[in-house]
Amino acid sequence: MLLSSAAVVLLLMGTAVVALGETDVSISGVLNGKYMYDTQLDASAADSRLDMDLAAGPVTLGVAYRIYQLSDPTYNPASIDVPLAEIKHRYAVYESGVFRARAGHFLATFGHGLTLRSYEDVELEHDTMLDGVRGDYEIGEASLTALAGSLDEELYGTRYREHRVRGARLAVPVGGWAEVAGSMVERAYSDKDTEIDIPASRSEFDDSVRGAELSMWLGPVSFSGEYAGRNGENPVTSGDVVRGYAAYASATVDAGPLTLFGEFKDYNRFDHYLVSPPTCVREHVYTLMNRVTYEIDLADERGFLVEGSAPLTDGLFITGGASEARNHDGDLSHWEIFSEAEHTFWEALTGGFGWSWSREYELGAFVEHMSGAADFYLTTADGRLIETSVEGQRVEEPTGERYENYLGSVTFYPGNELTFSTVLEATTGETETREVWMMVEVRALLPEDVETTFSLGTERGGKKCSGGVCYFEPEFEGMRLRVAKYF
Repeated sequence: MLLSSAAVVLLLMGTAVVALGETDVSISGVLNGKYMYDTQLDASAADSRLDMDLAAGPVTLGVAYRIYQLSDPTYNPASIDVPLAEIKHRYAVYESGVFRARAGHFLATFGHGLTLRSYEDVELEHDTMLDGVRGDYEIGEASLTALAGSLDEELYGTRYREHRVRGARLAVPVGGWAEVAGSMVERAYSDKDTEIDIPASRSEFDDSVRGAELSMWLGPVSFSGEYAGRNGENPVTSGDVVRGYAAYASATVDAGPLTLFGEFKDYNRFDHYLVSPPTCVREHVYTLMNRVTYEIDLADERGFLVEGSAPLTDGLFITGGASEARNHDGDLSHWEIFSEAEHTFWEALTGGFGWSWSREYELGAFVEHMSGAADFYLTTADGRLIETSVEGQRVEEPTGERYENYLGSVTFYPGNELTFSTVLEATTGETETREVWMMVEVRALLPEDVETTFSLGTERGGKKCSGGVCYFEPEFEGMRLRVAKYF
């Protein structure tokens, strides 16, 4: 079904290119397929996606097609509506010199994402790509972006929200050492239901956002700041005026061997489906630390992140910092202290180390996590690589319960085209269905640019986060096969 649908899409794209009279045509893309069989539930899920671009001169036509099928509707690891077989994205791009136009689905980020951020994270099942038109034009060294689009946000049951936006951003450099920019976005949404009619007086909302940005580079110091104000009227609350704001600033100081970095955030009544400003929270590379990434509150939060990094010796590089978030009444929401280090023991052995201590507060109580991790990379005499990693975490719940999480992995690279890995995880907590999980995986790069990954065993569920967006992944027991074909 996937291949036949892809052939139809390719035929339509080719017909369009021929109509344009172009003979120099190139096709590129990737076909991803994933099959999961859960032996505990005796159920399976098949997920396939085709991303393809067809370029002919100044014109590019693109499509993303996805099929998601389940053997049992009660087993739905992606937590999306099924059965699914649809053209997820389709677009046409025209690019010539200083002008670029795109119709169909598109990504868009104004500044740091305070006034607008529309993007997709495939792993987290997060997709806020707009469907409409976007144009980008370079005026000397200045740049202008204008767009208009819409998308639907699933709420619950048969209820969904239709978002509509129009916006523009202008960025102008100043003397090679600074840049100023301004943006405006007009937003509206309608709450709708596939089974009942909702009166407009109870479902319509519109507001506007205006933003200003400043970036500067002064010798060893770089600075970036943005402020956005929100203003609108909400008929649901009898014409109550909705006002909010968002402020963000960051600075980097390169003081010889020492580099300092800091961020500040202040968000008040600024939550919206199409904004995603900086979190001012450290994104860790270690699995256990990443699972407890703090999710910010755009309705009521201010805070900061500070970091410093420097080489202590020729083979030792360290980073350390802290972050904090409070509501506007001054009550703590989150704090974290962390440090990381990279050390070269000798030419064939390097290591990385990480440590984090954090708390999240709610209604006067807190959840505390103290985590540590270490990984080592060993190159054997014949040039093969062995990677080992160990992680530990102590958790204290608001009830006073304490437990530990542990994770270890070994990955062996016998060559550039083959990888073997084993991940073992354990917990002393009493709320999980099991205490130990183990997954083995083989990854191989086959001829014709085909990459395959086969996994077998058990895998712990939990929170996965990226860029401030988090997604809960259920526990898994069984086998998983991934195939990717690049062309």
